Amino acid sequence: MRFEKVCIKGFRNFDDTEVIFQKKTLIIGANDVGKSNLLYALRILFDKTISEHDLELTESDYNAYSGTDTIEITAYLCEVTEDCLLSTFGSAVKDGKVVIRYTNQKNGTYKILTGYDVSTLSELQTRQYIKRLNMQYVDTNRNLFSFLSREKSKILQIAKEKLSEEATASDSQKINEIQNDLDKINESISSLQYISTSLAQVNRELGELSVHNEDQTVRFVAGESKADKMLDNLVLAYSTGDTPLSIGGDGRNNQIFLATWIAKQHLQKNIDHVTFYAIEEPEAHLHPHQQRKLSAYIQNSFDEQILITTHSLHIASKFEPASIVRLYSENKCSFASCGGCSELLKSVFDNFGYRLNALSAETFFSDGVFLVEGTSEVLFYTALARELKLDLDRHNISILSVEGVGFKPYVAICNALNISWVLRTDNDIFSKTSVTSVKKYYAGISRGIGIVKDIGDNKTGLIEYWNQHSQENEWPKDAEIPEDAKKLNEYIRTNIKDLGIFLSAVDLENDLASSELKDTLMNHYGKRNHDDLVNAMQKKKAENMMEFLTKNHKKLSCLEESQIVEPLTSLIRITTERTRPDNGERTN
Repeated sequence: MRFEKVCIKGFRNFDDTEVIFQKKTLIIGANDVGKSNLLYALRILFDKTISEHDLELTESDYNAYSGTDTIEITAYLCEVTEDCLLSTFGSAVKDGKVVIRYTNQKNGTYKILTGYDVSTLSELQTRQYIKRLNMQYVDTNRNLFSFLSREKSKILQIAKEKLSEEATASDSQKINEIQNDLDKINESISSLQYISTSLAQVNRELGELSVHNEDQTVRFVAGESKADKMLDNLVLAYSTGDTPLSIGGDGRNNQIFLATWIAKQHLQKNIDHVTFYAIEEPEAHLHPHQQRKLSAYIQNSFDEQILITTHSLHIASKFEPASIVRLYSENKCSFASCGGCSELLKSVFDNFGYRLNALSAETFFSDGVFLVEGTSEVLFYTALARELKLDLDRHNISILSVEGVGFKPYVAICNALNISWVLRTDNDIFSKTSVTSVKKYYAGISRGIGIVKDIGDNKTGLIEYWNQHSQENEWPKDAEIPEDAKKLNEYIRTNIKDLGIFLSAVDLENDLASSELKDTLMNHYGKRNHDDLVNAMQKKKAENMMEFLTKNHKKLSCLEESQIVEPLTSLIRITTERTRPDNGERTN
């Protein structure tokens, strides 16, 4: 059996959303976007620990922004071949498919319906199927010790029941030996002088208190005097070599919790029921190496379907892009990019040229991405945003360098993930050679139009305009730049901004050398003319930029009204209007 997808209508963050899952699925997104709510929708259908009372829901569970009075959660199952499920669902199974729906209305009662498609749904009295099909869930509030106090006896009992007759007989013999050893230990304890002396007075006082106490004595024992009770009260510890250590650190406890929980799931596997799993934020308190290891460990530990939520770049880096669900917010409701797990994501990341890593994984968690040419641009715009009090982290905006990859793969990823983006690219003049001549052209506008053609353009008419005038973007190598080329360049640079593409006048260094920051730059580099300054800035660009910003970052505020800052303010406006439409006027 595989849990294929869920459709959620009117429940909490979700107005009308479909989410497709893979066998191993990672669910990511910003805080409060609905990751836990998505899992709770599934728990309503499949989690045994959700009570009948909780199934009724409350008014706050209804989507507040759509004004709906109805909640509908529909799960689609496929590859249903297990005998226990075929007998449970009966005629509601066809071609290995089952549909299960929860519905509820304000001031009404909930209903559970099943069928092999939405047109054949019929009502059930209860969630009777969860005896054979259920969801095991681990939330973010993991407490190792309370978990053990609840589950220890169950884990031990399950393990006992799985023993062979020979192993059971062997354990019984060993328990008898433990009892004999325990009796000897307690006798040895009682023989210690300070023990017997300390208790002599206690026993005399007991005898004085009541005649019934005369034939009874108290004594100190090693925890328990009975082996079976001692085994029922075992405590968990880990050891290094032969030395037992106390359990302490939160990260270690989190690992032990998950290892113990996973072990329990393996122990209680049974052909009489099918289980799928959900774990929230398994990365808690772990450093990056252990997060990556944990991600691989969880995926490899289950043959069954498992859903994981995370905020960790390192957890995400170990998942295939086609197995990642990114939730995002638009107009105060939550949606899944590409409808959930999608081969489209696999395709765009294959075009990316390498597997997902922690740097590019940040894209998944962003509401907005500012794409720039290289490291020096990342350093500059990060510092500029800070000095202008443009809080990029508050808006979940990332600045990413496309160095060595190019803009198009990043743009494709952002579009597939429904992430707002802008980019700033150089617009210097390049040469190209044909069989008969060498010509020059504005490389930036040509690059920008190439991106526009990839993403499509239904509002600026730039593609049509370019097709009519592109020949004007070429001129002989030794000639002055024609006026037609200058006009075309200016027209494209001005109008392409509406699509989130910002072109430098030349490049970042030339633009800064012509800006209000010019005097500060000349003083820092010790140069007195434009060309010498630009040449100095372009040597070891990232290193020089870092040195300049370290000493002069407070001077960046002079650029507040410059076109150089436009990509930042534009992206903040776009993401704000999209995620929080009532606050679209705020840009910091």
